Amino acid sequence: MPFNSSDFPPDHALPAQPAAHGIAKRLIVVMGVCGSGKTTIAEGLHNELGWPWLDADNLHDADNIAKMQAGIPLTDQDRTAWLARCHTWLSSCAEQHTGGILACSALKRAYRNRLCAQGLNVQFIYLHADEKTLQTRLSTRTGHFMPASQLPNQLDTLEPPQPDEPAWSLPTQHQPAEVVAQIMGLLKAKHH
Repeated sequence: MPFNSSDFPPDHALPAQPAAHGIAKRLIVVMGVCGSGKTTIAEGLHNELGWPWLDADNLHDADNIAKMQAGIPLTDQDRTAWLARCHTWLSSCAEQHTGGILACSALKRAYRNRLCAQGLNVQFIYLHADEKTLQTRLSTRTGHFMPASQLPNQLDTLEPPQPDEPAWSLPTQHQPAEVVAQIMGLLKAKHH
């Protein structure tokens, strides 16, 4: 089932819901391959917590977007400046003590290390689903430059977070609101 922001009830659009009470502001990166639900879950967390959020796809330059639209996989070099922009956004959130939620594929450990550079304390939330579910979501997704044909490459590139990384691993076969509630529970458990 595709993830859509409309899956969240309208009252979740209000900033700083009571559920955020007692949860210390922190940096969160919602990660995974295309179709895993990063944007929807990041937006859902934003609606619950009231913290700034950003879809890292908006930080790609025109060359990267053109390559992805053409079905050409990005290289590590292509992603260097993009990851730097992602890190800058996270750093800004840390400096302003606002908390921050970034939806970012962060497929490789090296990319995640780049996001944590200069001592940033980032909690990764790794969203995953089986390939059939991902393909189904991508085939029905509209308004995104990443074609469904890129999924096999993303899965090949993916290095799932290891036990020594600051990451929670969550399946996303459930409704988005359930996934958000699960993450909220984890955040509360870490601060009580």
